[in-house]
Amino acid sequence: MSFDGSENSRFAINPRLMVGAAIALLGVLLTLDRFNLAVAAELLRFWPAAIIAVGLAIFVQSRKVGGGINGVIVMGVGGWLLLNSLGIVQVRFWQLFWPMVLMAIGSILVVQTLRHRGPAGASGDDTLTAFAVLSGVKRTSGAVRFRGGELTLFMGGGHIDLRQATIPRGEEAVIDIFAVMGGCEIIVPPSWTIATPLVPVMGGVEDKRLPSLPEHADSVSGSVAPPRLVLRGLVVMGGVQIKS
Repeated sequence: MSFDGSENSRFAINPRLMVGAAIALLGVLLTLDRFNLAVAAELLRFWPAAIIAVGLAIFVQSRKVGGGINGVIVMGVGGWLLLNSLGIVQVRFWQLFWPMVLMAIGSILVVQTLRHRGPAGASGDDTLTAFAVLSGVKRTSGAVRFRGGELTLFMGGGHIDLRQATIPRGEEAVIDIFAVMGGCEIIVPPSWTIATPLVPVMGGVEDKRLPSLPEHADSVSGSVAPPRLVLRGLVVMGGVQIKS
């Protein structure tokens, strides 16, 4: 089993796999309950473990682009809900919502600062990071070798313009997205191919790109694969739009 989050890995750990496994296990549990072989009410107390598993998958995937804070946030939320469900902690999650948001903001700022203080000669120009809470954020990248990045939205919106960025042919870039009650618009060059292994929960992913012209399709054909952008992560009560 692979833990690198690669799209080419046959058994890659990713949020879609975790959500699918959780839904299947729920169906099995309800079936056993109907046959009086298990008590669903007792076992359903552990439902936040599925959120922790999804956060772990997001964290594992984000290592490739030097991120991971989105996965830590999801695991933290799942852990708190699990403690409440088991009666270990009596404080409700929503009572600590804003303190947790503040901790998340501070943690992300610290991580971004430390990341910019990397080894001599290292550069963050080939990656993109955006974070918004109750607000909007706009980012534009002109990287000559774009590698991806991380986008985190809490009840906010994002506008990402990648039309001036370049992904070498035969390579791919990955953007990890974690959006809660928020959405983002991503503008890409028409020559890129897009993969969207995003997990929408009461949300959606919409590709609004115009179809390629015949002469443009001929120019990108050949033995070398065209540039590829992978959008992955979790979208809860929000949406992602892709334009060119």
